[in-house]
Amino acid sequence: MMRRKKNILMVALMMATCLISCTENGVRIKGAIEMQSPNEETHISILIRNPLINDTCHFTVSPEGTFDQTLPIKEERELYLMVNGRYIAKLLAEEGDFIELTWQSHNPSETLEFADPARKREQKLEKLLKKNFSDRLHSLAGLSPRPDQPYDTTLIDGIEKYVNEYRQAIEDFEQEHGALPHKRAFLINGYFNALAIAGYSPEAIEHLKLRGLRSGLPEDTVAGKAAYEVMPARDLAHIGFREFLWKWTHYTSRKLTGPADSLNTIYKRYFERMDTTFHLVQNREIAEWVLAYRGQFAKFELQLNEALTYLRHLDKNLSYPWTKEYVKLLISQLNPFLSGIKAPEFRMTDEEGKAYTLADFHGKYLYIGFWSRTCRVCHKEFKNIAALREKYQSYDDRLAYVFAYVGKEDDKKWSQHIDQYGSRQGINLRTTEQDQKAYDITGFPTYILIDPNGKIVEYNTARPSKLLQEGENVLDKALGIR
Repeated sequence: MMRRKKNILMVALMMATCLISCTENGVRIKGAIEMQSPNEETHISILIRNPLINDTCHFTVSPEGTFDQTLPIKEERELYLMVNGRYIAKLLAEEGDFIELTWQSHNPSETLEFADPARKREQKLEKLLKKNFSDRLHSLAGLSPRPDQPYDTTLIDGIEKYVNEYRQAIEDFEQEHGALPHKRAFLINGYFNALAIAGYSPEAIEHLKLRGLRSGLPEDTVAGKAAYEVMPARDLAHIGFREFLWKWTHYTSRKLTGPADSLNTIYKRYFERMDTTFHLVQNREIAEWVLAYRGQFAKFELQLNEALTYLRHLDKNLSYPWTKEYVKLLISQLNPFLSGIKAPEFRMTDEEGKAYTLADFHGKYLYIGFWSRTCRVCHKEFKNIAALREKYQSYDDRLAYVFAYVGKEDDKKWSQHIDQYGSRQGINLRTTEQDQKAYDITGFPTYILIDPNGKIVEYNTARPSKLLQEGENVLDKALGIR
């Protein structure tokens, strides 16, 4: 059957600041799609996992269903092959690699074939490990302790057994089938995917360290050190290592610096945790990744001005260009939401399809909360709305309450979600993707207070539960209540 294909040329875009163009240097990927139906259109792209920002390169496909492009990659990266928006396979690559592959159009994931014998072996190993260890990892995750709760020794025994058997399975496979060019990556994934389960408990991680749990990596030979304490920065390319680092450093530094029970305490703790991280993580570049990555969460815990102050301070204390660049990006994303700045325009609709814009609330303070069906904190906060409206009932003519739903469900399900999780004590609107980007909604709940002239009073302002507490709050100040 002749293979036909429409030419596809898509602009590479994951984030506006991370545009990739295919060049002559880096990793070459060549492929062909077999059994292609006439006029069938297929979109092929590669998602590149970077330590802080993910990039995407979209491929140009010939009418015959072939493609051949080079990605500008130098250091080792995890690449994710996507066909028509669906994940097909993970590829490990670094500068100089040549990857040649084929698949049948009706079932890409099951028919994917590599030309290189070594990659064929690694593809076979990945399927074998998934078959033999996925369910066991899921069972171990069920034993994971919540933060500040004691860990179960059953979890420690299970992790140790899992890591040892996972490592042995890789060794046995290599001995039987031949060398694995990316053996290190397999060892990292097995070790850190298991270790991340205990990452919420610094005590559990320390216990595993004292037991001498080994990953099989060369770093295990360093006397008195766990692998994660002496890993090189290049291993940040692997998501398993990054996820473990995030949990371990976050909960260990939080435990060492004490609880944060007020905004002022949280603000102080951010600076303390920054210093603690530099002591905790011996590799400076890895420590900076931890702090830069954690910086994105500052806006959810701190008031905007405090978050910006912290991020600017962090920027001054970072030395690696790629971490500084990311923190500068975070700062630029928050600057449009400073107090006194005109709030972004929006066009959201209610359950009847009626459209609302920012101008419809002119003359009133707009208290808007962005929420989702899966956000339990959002649902908990909605239980406070009735009491909040009662507290400020004298100011009803000056206040508008809007609950902006973020979700892709159809209108019928959205209404059901409002009844099940939301609140009928205000105006319920549904956001568009454009609205979410305009207000930088990346976490829930996010509450924003906008003044009668459409200017931001406070971004990530107090949630309903905070507004019900005694003492003056941001809404009192805005309304002139003393």
